Amino acid sequence: MLTYLLNIAFAIVATVLYIKAPWTYSYDYCVTLMACFIAQNVLFFATNKRKNWLGFEFFFALSFFLVNFVYPVFYVPDPDRIYWSFFSFDFNDDYVTRATALAYFGYAWYMLGATRMLQLNREEPAEPAFTISMRQYIWFFGITMVAWVLFVATGGLAALQSVYAEGANLRDVGIYSYFNNIFTIGCYFMAIFIFRLPKQKWWFYLAVIATFMLILLSTGSRQLAISLALILIVSFSMYVYHLTWWQVLTLVAGGSIALFLVMTLRTEGLDFGAWQAKLAHLKLEEFWDIYEDLIVNDVNLFRLFGWAQENDLTWFQGMLLDITSPIPGMANIIISNADVPPQMLHGGDLPTYLFLGPEAGWGTGTNMVGEAYRSFGIIGTAVAMFLIGLWVKESYYRAKNSVYWYMMYFLLVGHALIYPRAPLLFDPRLVTWSLLLLAIVMSITTHQNEIVNALNRLGKKKGERS
Repeated sequence: MLTYLLNIAFAIVATVLYIKAPWTYSYDYCVTLMACFIAQNVLFFATNKRKNWLGFEFFFALSFFLVNFVYPVFYVPDPDRIYWSFFSFDFNDDYVTRATALAYFGYAWYMLGATRMLQLNREEPAEPAFTISMRQYIWFFGITMVAWVLFVATGGLAALQSVYAEGANLRDVGIYSYFNNIFTIGCYFMAIFIFRLPKQKWWFYLAVIATFMLILLSTGSRQLAISLALILIVSFSMYVYHLTWWQVLTLVAGGSIALFLVMTLRTEGLDFGAWQAKLAHLKLEEFWDIYEDLIVNDVNLFRLFGWAQENDLTWFQGMLLDITSPIPGMANIIISNADVPPQMLHGGDLPTYLFLGPEAGWGTGTNMVGEAYRSFGIIGTAVAMFLIGLWVKESYYRAKNSVYWYMMYFLLVGHALIYPRAPLLFDPRLVTWSLLLLAIVMSITTHQNEIVNALNRLGKKKGERS
């Protein structure tokens, strides 16, 4: 209850800070916003009595801080430090403080939603009540391997490699895209449920997951590898061994350096000579350079905030392609019948469109709070972020008794770092296809003997007729 009351207070403070935020840059105001953000998180983890504190909230808070607060506080006061190309994009500097206040406003309302369920005095989820059999897990493994083979055979791996090594467009799609989606879901299933198996079964499947992660990282693609790592770390800490703060911080530091190196080297493919040459000339100007890929997304917040000041709210129009994404081919139908640019129909495409135009070969990413604001305004931002917090908390508590909620929570965990710089609507295709595929596997494995017997009886009847 104390955590909930504190977050009510922080939501009120955040609302006042947004209303009073100046329309010109103020260093002191941005520092105040950052201090409130840090204080709220320190108090949240200090007063929250959850045993398994390592989860979505921790990694989401870390990413949210880097995406929204580092640039206004550490870079704007000293323009000579700003050498990243992202900050050469056109945006109104006067919006920096107001947009940062909006970011904290959205976060405070998310935190209120994330603690809303605590007042119900629910018991801390222990070991899940459901079990995952080896038969079911082998289905996950088999789906992953078949999808991977088909993905490679249809040119998907080569296409992925060419994105970073040769400058191909990441948005290009082909038949391999469908196999990639299934492969991705299969990898998630393997990571999510691996610690539900007997300990002696872990090592082989962990090796398989690690191999896929290394292959993907070698192409320059990081998102799935990061997601799998987060899922494994959090589930290991929840159900096998509770990691200490120092162990987690060590993992964060090591992972940050590793991902920075991947970001630096991913345009060189597997050319080890090029790696050596690039590393020999690599210089870190300062500590924050390691997190450049997150920090630069603050530009998207400023641009979306500015765009919203000059245009009408887009409501669900900017999410239309996301909402219908579970249905194959629906995107082409919507785009061909729409009277607005396709970039206005997909969450996350508007900043790229504004910065790079309609023929951009790569994407700039986006900002979840900026997306909420340009869609629903300030009240809608509070509601949307509050609902996301509720969704996270509900998934966490329901995971004990439902394999589907268990999967949902760990899908969120896997996207905790990427979510602050992603569209507001959490990947509907991934969620829908994952739920559908999990339901199919659970149904088949639960009734496998009945299905086999029915097929045998059908075969005997056909044999008798012939």
